[in-house]
Amino acid sequence: MKSSIHISFVTLCIGILLWLGVLGLFASYWFTRQAENTQLAKQETELRGDLEQLSIWGKWTVDYVKIDKALAYLSKNRLTPEQRTMLTEQIWQISRSYAVDPLLILAVVAQESHGNPNARGRMQSGAFSGALGLMQIKLETAKMLSSRFGLKIETEEDLLKPEINVTVGSAYLIRLIAKYGSWKEALIAYNLGHSAVDRMLEKGEELPTRYYDHVISKYRDLTQISFL
Repeated sequence: MKSSIHISFVTLCIGILLWLGVLGLFASYWFTRQAENTQLAKQETELRGDLEQLSIWGKWTVDYVKIDKALAYLSKNRLTPEQRTMLTEQIWQISRSYAVDPLLILAVVAQESHGNPNARGRMQSGAFSGALGLMQIKLETAKMLSSRFGLKIETEEDLLKPEINVTVGSAYLIRLIAKYGSWKEALIAYNLGHSAVDRMLEKGEELPTRYYDHVISKYRDLTQISFL
């Protein structure tokens, strides 16, 4: 009887040890799999981030090519190769920094000056309107905005430099977008002046859309050209 009890106790101990061993192996396997899953999840996150970054870089490259092609079309050799390269990089940087479609900036250039860096605006009477360059900026407006960018603008010749004109014109346009929260009102204000647009909005008057429609039409044209 004592021998039977002894054997049963030994068997029980062995069973417990085996059970603990299996439990330990299972726990080890579980922790190993968890570590592997964590590592796989980390690698997946890193890979997703890399793919997103590649997608962004791809878009930036496409945008750069679009800008260069659009400038070539608009300028019709009125810009030197150096000026065109500088403007391409400049507009590309602006579009990245402010999340603005670069072709919309160039659509304003197309509407305002037809890509002529030496354009001088005229009123219906034929008198000089004061608007200058690619984006038809007035000297007083340029002086007001230039200090924010460390630019020195004192004369009309300064403002006629393409890289300065586009910097100031883009800054003014982006400022209007921030003010009104829409491209439509910003473009109308770019043409009429923000004070005039503010008065019309306060009175509940309908804003004229002719200028906006022309810019959007130019934008569509540039979108097609940039893919040729």
